[in-house]
Amino acid sequence: MILNLLNFCYRKLLPLIIICLANTDLQAQIHPENESTKSKLTFDQNTDLTIYENLGFFRKFKNTLTFYNNKLEMSFSGNLVEQGLANSFISPDLQLQAELELTYKLRDNLSINSFGKYITNPLNNGGNGQTRYNPLFEQSEIGLEFKTELQKNIQLEVGDKILLDNNNLNLKSPMRVYTRLLKKF
Repeated sequence: MILNLLNFCYRKLLPLIIICLANTDLQAQIHPENESTKSKLTFDQNTDLTIYENLGFFRKFKNTLTFYNNKLEMSFSGNLVEQGLANSFISPDLQLQAELELTYKLRDNLSINSFGKYITNPLNNGGNGQTRYNPLFEQSEIGLEFKTELQKNIQLEVGDKILLDNNNLNLKSPMRVYTRLLKKF
């Protein structure tokens, strides 16, 4: 029932996703007249590409609607994801994805982030994915993480996430604890 509802929503979001395929950056912002509330609503379109040398790649065509408030950020994305393996004879998987992310800023340099992603089975390749359960690639998952900025351009993320099976979305998958250290250039 839930999968049918999500597939119906994806069909309604498909025109927005196709617009994003033009690989353009588009931003629209709505600012309230009273700037003291520091609230705003933004709509962004962009493309993210991640390549793992000799392993594979994924590219996301993203449409994101984000609401910002003083300490709270909520964003929803409808995406088209293309991902594949480097040495595969099969064409890359084309999948639809929905993402929801909630971030609460505890301090200027510390925030807590909860997220959920749902990605459909491939629209091509007979519905069989090449990158299923591979944590390097886009998966259906839920998680919680803490982010802190150690120095001006160095960020540390510590969290846990559960990879979900697209067919039954059970929560019996093992939890994965991860850390990530990011350096901005």
